[in-house]
Amino acid sequence: MRKILLIVALGCVAFGAAAQDIPHETVEVKALPGPAVWHLTRGESEVWILGTIGALPRDLEWNKAYLSDLLEGARAIVMPPRPSIGILEGAWFLIVNGSKLSLPRGQALEAILSDDLRARFIATRTRLGEDEGQYRTDTPIRAAIRLQQDFRDKARLSGREPNSTIASLARSKHVASAPIAKIEVLDAARDVLRLNIAQQSVCLAQSVEDVDQQSAHADIAARAWAIGDIKTVKAHYAESRLGDCVIAAVNSIGNIAEKNVADYTGAVDAALNQPGKTIVVIDMGTLLRTNGVLARLAAKKIAIEGPAE
Repeated sequence: MRKILLIVALGCVAFGAAAQDIPHETVEVKALPGPAVWHLTRGESEVWILGTIGALPRDLEWNKAYLSDLLEGARAIVMPPRPSIGILEGAWFLIVNGSKLSLPRGQALEAILSDDLRARFIATRTRLGEDEGQYRTDTPIRAAIRLQQDFRDKARLSGREPNSTIASLARSKHVASAPIAKIEVLDAARDVLRLNIAQQSVCLAQSVEDVDQQSAHADIAARAWAIGDIKTVKAHYAESRLGDCVIAAVNSIGNIAEKNVADYTGAVDAALNQPGKTIVVIDMGTLLRTNGVLARLAAKKIAIEGPAE
């Protein structure tokens, strides 16, 4: 977005050399590209959509100045859904329900799994450097969540990024920020704890699939995201299967995937009815899936300029 002209003097100055004898070369240095954005317009209103892909490598360098420039003069930024739970509520919930995340005395996780799932789970947790004892007393759903966290720790992925940086940049620019929705986590967690072992095992199998996929593709997708290489992002990014499993089993939040698409579509449409610039941060799955946000906005005949692939 920005270009810097740098004049570099080449060569050495010999004794008695005249100034005009020193050769000069003009080198054009382009700023690093940033993550892909989609630009939507209606009249005097505009919305910039920034797609995200989940946790990022902790050592990932990406062009934050690119986003900072984009936030300049924005009237608002819409952030992803935020859990409604506070730290104290979460702690109390774990105190009251912690026993439901452990198997009955005398049972061991790997002993209750099917042969196929046991083999897949052992192979995956072994690649992460974890032994059987790490998960021995876990229910399948707790093991599913722990497996993903262990993978993030080993792969040095930060679940807070890039959203934490985006929110910080918005505050520095005094741009009003709000989540698209709040998720009632406690009710959802209670529903998850009611799943029987067979249902939990399905979620564990999908967690294993997530970790196997991310082990091969997460780093590639993240580094492509950082430079706006949307073609590579699409080739390596996948939505969480564990998330799909949990959502399918949780009655209290309904079809949250559909709700997210509808909420974002409505928020963008509403923003385009107000003068000025709005920034919207949304995960790539919700944005790009079949009948996702981008497809629904296009169906409304909204002008959309997207990144080249």
